[in-house]
Amino acid sequence: MNDKPDKSLKTIKTILVALLIIVLLVLSKAAVNVSIRILLSFFVFLLVLPFVTALEKAKFPSWLATVLAVLVIVIVVVAFIWFVFFSVDMLMEKVPGYASRINEVDIILKDMARKWVDIPDDVSIFSSLNIDWVGGVIMPALRLVSSSAIGILSNVLLIILMTTFLLGERHVIIPKLMYFITGNDEDKVSVIWDRIIKQVSKYISIKVFVSVITGALFYLVARVSGLDFAPLWGVMAIVLNFIPTIGSIIITALMILMSFVQFAPAIGPIIFVSISAIVIQNVVGNFIDPKLSGNSLNLSAFIILVGLGIFGFIWGIVGMFLAVPILSVLQIVCANIDETRPIAMLLSSGKSFRSQASEKPARRRVSKRAASKKYESYDDDIMFPDKK
Repeated sequence: MNDKPDKSLKTIKTILVALLIIVLLVLSKAAVNVSIRILLSFFVFLLVLPFVTALEKAKFPSWLATVLAVLVIVIVVVAFIWFVFFSVDMLMEKVPGYASRINEVDIILKDMARKWVDIPDDVSIFSSLNIDWVGGVIMPALRLVSSSAIGILSNVLLIILMTTFLLGERHVIIPKLMYFITGNDEDKVSVIWDRIIKQVSKYISIKVFVSVITGALFYLVARVSGLDFAPLWGVMAIVLNFIPTIGSIIITALMILMSFVQFAPAIGPIIFVSISAIVIQNVVGNFIDPKLSGNSLNLSAFIILVGLGIFGFIWGIVGMFLAVPILSVLQIVCANIDETRPIAMLLSSGKSFRSQASEKPARRRVSKRAASKKYESYDDDIMFPDKK
């Protein structure tokens, strides 16, 4: 008798939680300067937490493990900032020389277009776009990066400081947060936190490994073909590979475009760079990455693309980088709370739904009771690495 009211109450709670998530996202957009620092601090915290845990298991004092982790963060950040500004200086020095190459490419494109349409001699392909690529787009962007050095450094220092405090209070602050979300259930808090660490850490470690392979291959292609800025292409491939689907498309398109600007009208190097970049992204993205990842993430590809759009709108490029970890954490938390399990189902890849849809019509003619049991098997849609 009470099943229907209980089900209605559970549905209402699910809707309220979904609305709460939307409100939090709206607030994050309104206070983006604050929320993005918190988000990055939590991400860096998850990134180094396995390293700290390993040090503690090796009998290092907790304070020393924290100090060593912070030192690693500082070294990596300093190295990355140095590379960024080194690349900016190199580009500012060499990019103006590409103005003449753009004019040459303009002539090549016009000659190619004349095979199909009649183009007067005084008409330019690029000038018709009315865009000053070197002086009006590229150089101002590079100067903006250089002039923003102090602001970037202050944000990085604040993120490192917040990460340090998170590491220092890791045995208290995160369990308290999970306790607040799930209620008075210490076992559930422990399970949720363990699953978050395992799933997100595994995703990050695999992504770093795959991205480094991609970056090394892009560097080799640029070096072998003679494409300028080979180290920059390698690092950009590593960084952009963290953005699912879109990142690989961007780096491949940029590299092919750069090869055309540099090598045209020579067709051989352009074909080599184009084919190599496309093959690398397809082999790494469609074979190596899925092979290593396995079932470590069980997120819908469509939901990931939606997440890229939403989190990119809220936090910009940083949100796109962290879209998958955010969705993974959200799925784990929702899966362990009765009222939010439908949200976890929505985020999942829906393996059992696809399995049911592929069954023959005769096998799908089951009783209501059997159908209910089948629905309970949808728990498989939110399987985790530690769940047998």
